[in-house]
Amino acid sequence: MESKILSSSSNSSHRSDREGEREHFCYCGLPSPRRTSWTRMNPGRRFYGCARYREGSKCKYFKWIDTKFSDRATEVILDLLDGRRQPPSTFVDDLDDVDSKQVEASSANYLKNEVSKQAEVSSVNHLLKNEVSRMKIERKCYQMFIIVLFCYIAYLMIKCKALEDKKKFLQLP
Repeated sequence: MESKILSSSSNSSHRSDREGEREHFCYCGLPSPRRTSWTRMNPGRRFYGCARYREGSKCKYFKWIDTKFSDRATEVILDLLDGRRQPPSTFVDDLDDVDSKQVEASSANYLKNEVSKQAEVSSVNHLLKNEVSRMKIERKCYQMFIIVLFCYIAYLMIKCKALEDKKKFLQLP
């Protein structure tokens, strides 16, 4: 079973050496895409976030991948971004589109697997319902057999009693 990595800390500074080895999942249960922050405080810093944050999800899953950059590295990144003469938000949207496509593909696979599991469960459920119906019929047959057997035993007892009475009747004292 896949392990789910969940974190509610938005100021975590954990760096994973095995970023690509396991998939991260947000609280929604969907694969969490790897994104890059382009804010003035954390430009270029990578993180995992909720797959549906643009849809107004209340999940709030967030986990930093990279440690906080030095002030100098942040300054250089910001200078490079400013040199592009393109606002970071437009650049972020372009990168998020790539992430979104990865999330969509990952989410589609996840949903496909869930539908497949649900179909399998439905099939097993149908088989179990058929088995229960068969067992109910079988139980009724056994009940009928016991009733018939009881009646036959009662008949034999009455017949034996009748034979004893006839025997006594034929034996005159």
